[in-house]
Amino acid sequence: MNNNIKFLIISVIYLVIDVIWISLNIKMYNDNTVRIQGKLSAISLKIILTIILSYILLIISIIHIAIPLTVNNIKKDDELKDKLYKSMLYGGITGLSIYGTYNLISIIIYENFSYIIAIIDSIWGFFIFSLLTFTYLNLN
Repeated sequence: MNNNIKFLIISVIYLVIDVIWISLNIKMYNDNTVRIQGKLSAISLKIILTIILSYILLIISIIHIAIPLTVNNIKKDDELKDKLYKSMLYGGITGLSIYGTYNLISIIIYENFSYIIAIIDSIWGFFIFSLLTFTYLNLN
């Protein structure tokens, strides 16, 4: 399968799974927002554009960092468990680094940012990047 098609599939999977994750956890995120700024943010063009740009940057990091790091460390004789481990080691750590940095900086900047949400969200970054990298390796 063509790499561009694989990248498109990974991007769509990411968006779908992340929207589901956010939907399932919307109360947690909304409560954190209200705790920080006293109210929820109104949906505006600025917010929508920021969301789109954020996802573009995250997808770029999956395609140009997490996947290549993993692919470059796969050997011909690697079994499925080796690919899973390397997806977690390279893809997952990339996700943890990105999400973790965001969350730790948020703790620094926002006095009331939840440590629990920071931990959960950082683990989510590890999980989703591991999953996407592993999925990419198994697309034919």
